[in-house]
Amino acid sequence: MDHLGFLKNYLIVINEGSLSAGARRAGVTQPAISQQIATLEKHYGQKLLERGKTGVRPTKAGHVVCKYANQMKRSQQELMAELDVLGNSTSGTLTISTSLVLAELGVADAVYNLRHTTPDLNVVLRVEDRLVDVVREDYDLAIRTGNLGDTDGIARKIAMIETILVANPAYLETHSRPQKREDILNLDFIDYSVARSNGYIPISDNNTEIKMPVHVGFTANTVNVVLSALANEVGYARMPRALVNEHLKNGKLEEVLPSLSIAPKPIYIIYPHKHSLNRRSQLLIDAIIDQFRKNNNVHLLHSLKKTETTA
Repeated sequence: MDHLGFLKNYLIVINEGSLSAGARRAGVTQPAISQQIATLEKHYGQKLLERGKTGVRPTKAGHVVCKYANQMKRSQQELMAELDVLGNSTSGTLTISTSLVLAELGVADAVYNLRHTTPDLNVVLRVEDRLVDVVREDYDLAIRTGNLGDTDGIARKIAMIETILVANPAYLETHSRPQKREDILNLDFIDYSVARSNGYIPISDNNTEIKMPVHVGFTANTVNVVLSALANEVGYARMPRALVNEHLKNGKLEEVLPSLSIAPKPIYIIYPHKHSLNRRSQLLIDAIIDQFRKNNNVHLLHSLKKTETTA
């Protein structure tokens, strides 16, 4: 049997929480993935999955298998990455994850440009408004802003993105435009679940970052829903200026308290481990940096040396 392949699919099922979702992510049928897990259970002589109404979860033996399967998978990734570096190859597959905001602000264009210059590279771009774990979910790279979530990967900060507060002018006419910082509590804040505010917005006051309290009235899990909520006069939101510039120009949105200095959000490149930055990954990182350089609302760090930290 393909022992490592079966273990990888077992880990996918555990991460997804169900056999059907795991099968879809693994690209196999549900009966096939069920048979693989049954084969592993026979091989180890232990039951590995508990099935319930809400999905599946690992047994005690399953937790042990997960631990060592992750180690085996990581070792294989490091082996392939080191061999890849020796070969300095650009052919192959690169799987990346990014948010809708960053896709629209340059990541998607960077991928398109890279495909023109490197036709033998297959890029799998997944645009998803959720936090991913590049280690457990087999991504080569993730490009994220703000909160990184729970991951064992390595993060490299490459830029800062300017953010502002915006609202529908009709909403402000109905609820009154705030004149000073304290007035913001009279309005409802539209929170973005991936970058949850926890009840405050970071602002700069006399070169000191402080937490400005906000009243959360609605929470959305995608940027499109946030924009829709703004259009429907649900409240105001913190948004990347680059994403709402056109809405500001045509009057569909209005900046709230423009005198406030809202803290920018950092943009990170996240990868599984130090050996995973092969030639393909570096080409894409360079292409993304080139695209961000063209955006006046994205500010690249002065030094783009590899300042790596555990995410």
